Amino acid sequence: MDLTHVFVQNLKKWRKNAGFSQKTLAQRCSAAHSYIRQIESGTGHPSFAFIEKLANALDIEPYQLFYDETADPDSSKYMRALKAEFLKKVESEFDTVLTKLKR
Repeated sequence: MDLTHVFVQNLKKWRKNAGFSQKTLAQRCSAAHSYIRQIESGTGHPSFAFIEKLANALDIEPYQLFYDETADPDSSKYMRALKAEFLKKVESEFDTVLTKLKR
């Protein structure tokens, strides 16, 4: 399971379900259109705070952007992979905050 791929596919799905263009979603998140395009192409890496903005703009819960509809939610392998991806993201966010604080 590639969490980034799941996130990107879900973001596109929810954006289209809401009837939003990338530009509209960007405006609702107070972000640049190019940033939404980068996220949807898998090259942009949004922070947890921005993921929350995306979810709010789409009127969904943040977890819905990470839910893999094709995976068996009772599968311990799925849950371990999901946990590992989240932990990796949390560590990265934490390291970024620490680096900024040290400046």
